[in-house]
Amino acid sequence: MKTDVFPLNFFKSIWSPRQIFKNRHQLNWFQIFVVLLFVNSLLMIPVALNYMKMDTFPMEDTLPDSFGLIDESVVLKLKEGKYENGTLAMSESFILISGTGTVSGMLTESEVEEVLTAENALIFQENEFMIKEGSQSLSTIPYTKDFDLSKVTNAAELKEALSRQWFIKNRGYTIATLMFVVFSITLVSTLFLTFGSAIFLYLTRKSQFSSISSYKESVNLLTNCIGLPSLIALVIGLIQFDIVIMLMIQSVGLVVMLLFVFYQTRFNDKLNKNEVKKHLGVRAHD
Repeated sequence: MKTDVFPLNFFKSIWSPRQIFKNRHQLNWFQIFVVLLFVNSLLMIPVALNYMKMDTFPMEDTLPDSFGLIDESVVLKLKEGKYENGTLAMSESFILISGTGTVSGMLTESEVEEVLTAENALIFQENEFMIKEGSQSLSTIPYTKDFDLSKVTNAAELKEALSRQWFIKNRGYTIATLMFVVFSITLVSTLFLTFGSAIFLYLTRKSQFSSISSYKESVNLLTNCIGLPSLIALVIGLIQFDIVIMLMIQSVGLVVMLLFVFYQTRFNDKLNKNEVKKHLGVRAHD
């Protein structure tokens, strides 16, 4: 199998500081972008696995005004209901009005239309509840078979229960949105780290010892450097997920790999190991 073709040449280049420096010419710009997308995608594997474990979403942060309507009086009202197989039954309808909106239940169609004129509203019907938040579109959330508010004891538990119902319906959209946001953040971080650092590396071309002659070489070199730290960040993320730690491992690892490259090559193709040590002021041993 040929190891000098893309992408095998990249994987061949990331394990040794000498290979990292020697193979700084191998990738073209398109291949560099593909590799950086791949490296970024490695970080997304633990993110995706972590999000797939989610069973609720903190809706109070997303819909603060409508969820802010929930207080102990709402809890007491909903505890009076009877819940069975995803249905809610109450002896009578109710409307609780506050200065910022309305919480109601078991309304007729005409009453629902009237309540929805309020700026914020929560409406509990037989098979679903509706959320209106300011000028946002109305959300209708069907109850799951295990929906039961008879055991909630306070407003926080009620908010959590409703958040779970909302998340079950919107799971795919929510996870996709979160993944896109995190992917964008990590991609910007990876690109900035690589292309930004390459500028300073490119400036070493003015040194008589440096063999780096172009900006693309600098980017390619750093792309090689970031490969192994990204794999390590992936493993750590699979063991204990924390995106901040993963990004820190990637960035610090890049710097460490670059230092190893400098130590072993001095960014010069012609220096052998003993000459490098000599230039660094280290005694060479036979």
